[in-house]
Amino acid sequence: MAYPVIKAAAYVLVHAPSIMMEHGTTLTMEKEINPNSDYLKKIDSHVRRFEEAARYAPNQVYIGNLSPAELREKARPWYENLVDLPAQGPLGEILPEPQFYGLIKMADSFNLVELSEDFVPRIQQALMEKDLFNPRQLAVLKNGRPLNEIQAFIDKGTAEGLYIGQQLVGCVRQAHESDPNLSAHVIFENLVAKASGILALQHLIRQNQLDPACIDYIIETSEEAIGDMNQRGGGNMAKAIGEVCEIVNASGIDMRGFCAAPAHGLVSAAALVQSGIFENVVVLAGGSSAKLGMNSRDHVAKNIPVLEDMLGAYA
Repeated sequence: MAYPVIKAAAYVLVHAPSIMMEHGTTLTMEKEINPNSDYLKKIDSHVRRFEEAARYAPNQVYIGNLSPAELREKARPWYENLVDLPAQGPLGEILPEPQFYGLIKMADSFNLVELSEDFVPRIQQALMEKDLFNPRQLAVLKNGRPLNEIQAFIDKGTAEGLYIGQQLVGCVRQAHESDPNLSAHVIFENLVAKASGILALQHLIRQNQLDPACIDYIIETSEEAIGDMNQRGGGNMAKAIGEVCEIVNASGIDMRGFCAAPAHGLVSAAALVQSGIFENVVVLAGGSSAKLGMNSRDHVAKNIPVLEDMLGAYA
């Protein structure tokens, strides 16, 4: 008897320090409850640069440049003993935050993401050079908005800013003026999960030279729910990611179980294949912006870098 197997896998990380500072729940709650805390005063000096995050040995294990056994042999603490390895690996990559904003725009099906006209050409060029996306997928990056118009959306309270450090480079607008499930904040969280899931799925396809048409079904297992006032959490991230990645023959479903959802997704995918319902099933998940910096208060207190500055995704 034949049994289901894992044919291919991809793992990606996104360095997201500015997203962490603006959207990580530990930080946003602290700003609201205790805006003058020592923690908030000190955290800027604990935020890692991209080069530091990319050379952090556990991150290199995730993208396949180091094995877990090799990691055990590395001198500790790992945040002080960085490794000289590239941000590209056999399983995926570590993506800089500016390029991720380009992916958020690519993930936007309703023209809610605005990037500044000075920022767009730089990001479009960087993503073109990756040879990960085709011209159709990159076409949405053609036009940007004047920065003063983006600032006006934010000032009206109808958009969340996109920043590189202190520099405003774009925004995510609300999708509905009165539905809290479609506020700019929630839409931003949704797009972060979707965009990082897209990155993982594109790596799966390109690294393994897969024909997108061979994928029959997608199970999305992140911790993000999408929907509106009539169906909170009732949306379909799997199909939304598949659409951008041009998975033309697949339907899909979202499966939730906090951080255990990937295990449930793999079991379900195996059952679908074993039963003969589908031949090729993708299980994937994007990252969670809310969890960025979740333990950063302890990192600052211990005078170490904030290590939870990465969005993780897999397919």
